[in-house]
Amino acid sequence: MDDLRATGLPPQNVDAERSVLGAMLLDNGCIADVSEILTPSDFYAPSHQLIYESALELYEQSKPVDFITLGERLQRKDSLESAGGRDYLILLGQALAGAGRAVHHAQLVRDCARLRGLMNECATLAAEAQSFRDEDVDQFLENAEKRIYDVVRSADSREVRSLSGLMAEEIKRVDNLTDREIRCSGLRTGFNVLDDMTFGFQPGDLIILAARPSMGKTALALNMLENAARLSEVAVAFFSLEMSTEQVGRRLLCSRSRVSAEKLRKGTLSGAERRQLVDAAHELGTTPIFVDDTPGLSVLSLRSKARRLKAAHDIQMIIVDYLQLMEAPQAESRQIEISIISRSLKGLARELKLPVIALSQLNRSVDSRDDKRPRMSDLRESGAIEQDADLILLLFREEYYKPTEANRNKATLDVAKQRNGPTGSVDLQFTREFMRFENLAYERGAS
Repeated sequence: MDDLRATGLPPQNVDAERSVLGAMLLDNGCIADVSEILTPSDFYAPSHQLIYESALELYEQSKPVDFITLGERLQRKDSLESAGGRDYLILLGQALAGAGRAVHHAQLVRDCARLRGLMNECATLAAEAQSFRDEDVDQFLENAEKRIYDVVRSADSREVRSLSGLMAEEIKRVDNLTDREIRCSGLRTGFNVLDDMTFGFQPGDLIILAARPSMGKTALALNMLENAARLSEVAVAFFSLEMSTEQVGRRLLCSRSRVSAEKLRKGTLSGAERRQLVDAAHELGTTPIFVDDTPGLSVLSLRSKARRLKAAHDIQMIIVDYLQLMEAPQAESRQIEISIISRSLKGLARELKLPVIALSQLNRSVDSRDDKRPRMSDLRESGAIEQDADLILLLFREEYYKPTEANRNKATLDVAKQRNGPTGSVDLQFTREFMRFENLAYERGAS
């Protein structure tokens, strides 16, 4: 990099860029790791930006990445000549690069990109300071500091966090406010009838949990997450595209402690309720639950993060909340995009040998008909989801539409599809105050 600085050019390492691209062509297995480090704009050479972007598009669609497929993709985008032509792709594929060095070289490329970003931001700030006429210098400096900090931070600053730290933070937050047996071959959900029907959630299965808004599908998913981690004593992961990590932790804490979410938010807790919170926080803090709250998560990013969690913590279950908020590249229609996402989730379940539970929306048409109990055909963009899913669960609460004493706190989970087992219905109890689903009182055994 010193030689490059001497030339007066911005920080760059074109050799490292070639090495990364060559490694990706030689071994598609390293693409996931590289994609966690680099974005197309991190490459200095415009041709390399085009090549890398197209390689990621192919990889996210589960297609092979080689000089032939890459050339075809670039040609369809009218970018082949700008990328250097087919001869250059072949040259990259012949580079002396390997997957073992790809990550290191990708880090070199990223470092140069961050330095270029810093230089550009500093140049912009210098120009703004030169023409600055406002009297509020402190505000200008504060804004400048933030902009520099944003550049210095890693492009993907969101880290998967363990609940152990979150629980301590949550108890501290509350203190500040108030002081001013089922046999299963798979993972147990804690819901006895469901576990009897499915023998637990099975490795390699894609499970769809669908409902209309306000039915409690996120609450049910979090209850399943906690129960699986606690009862089966395994590490689990929750990818939240809708709520922050703190909100997820708070929901788990309310459910586990049976303390009202409203009271927790306001800090209006009795001594007994605070003790319940502390006990629940300790239990959750020792449970291997990992949460990622990256919004607009792409299928490629999910796969990369999941592989890392599997390698580091041997996670045994993944929940994604929710499927329609994920992103897939270059899809010609929303239906095709959902198809790519669904197929990728199924592939991830098989690759990591664990169940992947994806929450899904249902069509609005459910609310316009007399019988509001959901059907499998109510799944949004249902064709691909129905085909890829091994298990489809439809959550319904009659109380939401017709509140009566008979259906108070009652919920039904329909097993609408099970590839290797029976279908049927599971009756559950739902306490909205705590956002908690449980076995009905007359058959509660492992709640």
